[in-house]
Amino acid sequence: MKINRIKLKIILLIFTTLIPLSILKITEIKRGVEASIEAELEVCQDYAEAINLAFMNFIERTWSSQYILGRSLIAHPERGNEYIEDHLKSIASDNQLFEIHYYWSTPEGIVNISSHETDMVIDISGRDSYKEIISGKEKVIGNLEYSAVNGELIISISRAIRVDGELKGIVINTIEAKDMKYIFPINRIGAGSTFGLVDRDANIVYQLIGDNVQIEKRKAGEDSPARRALKGEIVKTRARYSEQDGVERMGVDYPIKEIGWSSFVTTPVEQVLASGRQLSIKNIVIFVLIYIISFIIAMMLSSGFAESIDKLKLAAQKVKAGDLNVKTGISEGDDLGDVGQAFDSMVEALNIKAKEEEEYNNLKSEFLTTISHEFKTPLNIILGSIQLLESSDITNHEEFYGIFNKYIKLQKQNSYRLLRLINNFIDINKIEDNHIKIKLCNNDIVKVVEDITMSIVEYTKLKDISIIFDTDVEEKIIAFDADMIERIMLNLLSNSIKFTERGGEIEVNIYNEEGKVKISVKDNGIGIPEDKLEMIFDRFGQVENSLRRRTEGSGIGLSLVKSLVELHEGTISVQSEFGRGTEFVIELPDKVIENDFIAKNEENTFNAERIHVEFSDIYV
Repeated sequence: MKINRIKLKIILLIFTTLIPLSILKITEIKRGVEASIEAELEVCQDYAEAINLAFMNFIERTWSSQYILGRSLIAHPERGNEYIEDHLKSIASDNQLFEIHYYWSTPEGIVNISSHETDMVIDISGRDSYKEIISGKEKVIGNLEYSAVNGELIISISRAIRVDGELKGIVINTIEAKDMKYIFPINRIGAGSTFGLVDRDANIVYQLIGDNVQIEKRKAGEDSPARRALKGEIVKTRARYSEQDGVERMGVDYPIKEIGWSSFVTTPVEQVLASGRQLSIKNIVIFVLIYIISFIIAMMLSSGFAESIDKLKLAAQKVKAGDLNVKTGISEGDDLGDVGQAFDSMVEALNIKAKEEEEYNNLKSEFLTTISHEFKTPLNIILGSIQLLESSDITNHEEFYGIFNKYIKLQKQNSYRLLRLINNFIDINKIEDNHIKIKLCNNDIVKVVEDITMSIVEYTKLKDISIIFDTDVEEKIIAFDADMIERIMLNLLSNSIKFTERGGEIEVNIYNEEGKVKISVKDNGIGIPEDKLEMIFDRFGQVENSLRRRTEGSGIGLSLVKSLVELHEGTISVQSEFGRGTEFVIELPDKVIENDFIAKNEENTFNAERIHVEFSDIYV
């Protein structure tokens, strides 16, 4: 019965995993449809650009021809109107595709010569195109209008002919709206698609379908994309109802900025979505087949998986009970061989991690014990000093003052020890929480380090230790935080004094290398065992008690030093030989802050109180 439940769960699991795959596939289909729509809109936009280009090429050619014609006509005024009329008719008859009519207007706006077989005289002085020419324009295209000659819907193309700035006449061409199809590359448009032009008054000048419409019904709606395109915007719409053929369409309205018109290209929505529906049906069939095949595979695999799953379940229960030495017993040849091996490796890793955690907790306990001692020792000294002072005979002033000065000094020094310990704890926690910010300033690192080194000479004299400062460069300006460098150097020098015997030697050296500045603090003290070198910068890492107890201190100062060096984007390393001495090497990046002044160090500017705090656990 248990095996049947496992089989059922495996089957359900396989089908459950197919659900997100199905969702992803459906999403992919939707994206495919979206991609098809976007692709179609891109095609529409490309074709709209082609329409605009073809139309503007036609207009520019017409304007050029008008200029040549006009200059030719005014060059021979003696030939008379009859010659001009015959010339216009001759030019108009040259067009093989569609009929273009030519007109000649006087500067006063009277059209008295044309290529039409008519003697009509037309006054265009009230028309907008004439007013634009009078205002100074050379080339003008008019909006859709009815022809005064034959009543057909036309657009007019006008060119002013001026000589030395004086208007001599106007050449006008008219083309019927229905003939504009010959201008455009219709062979590029897809089946069911349409395109057209809209003039400045939002009249649909021409469209591929439904072109036999009166001008009154050609006006684009107030919320039409065409009106937005007339303002210079490229408008893409995924659905618009076409009143001409009653079809839902998508398309692009594209501005023709040179003349203030716009074009549009549309495609039936149904035509674009049809391929998507076919793809959907195909994928549904594939889904059904996948589910059937998956069911068969699930039945075949479930028998082999059931035993392996039971072994995994039993092993997991033992791990839950706390047994980290358990093995699944699943071999590599089993159905879930890789899973079983991975589970065994994971449990083994957990076992190792648990042991490491135990060792870490032991280190923390030892560390806390050490810290407790470091708190307790100065507190005992302070309390003992207070008790001795309280029990002293204050009537013997000379004796009392001698005792008073001695024990006040002890209290002050041990108060510094407590303050140093607390400050180190606070600063380490601030660094871990990213609450300490480095304040970089361009400064002379050589002078700062030298001044810090010389400021602690009195402490080296207490143990008859020689301290030597040397540098291979007299001045080196880099960006660093002087307070942090002081803290780093005082901590390292304090360690060197504590672990160097009387008569020993401490060397502080600065080396200027490519891209970095190295600061070395070297002593010939007791040294550090090789197996302890890697842990001295750890917060809970401690050197053996037998060595640490030879001096006072919590051992967390080096962790703080490492963090402060890393805030400078630098590194710190240590080399030591047990019984012969230790060398700490700090490497700081050789860089400066742009547009920053160079700080000027004055003698004895270091905080004497800080030196007393950092060296509070040094006794003679």
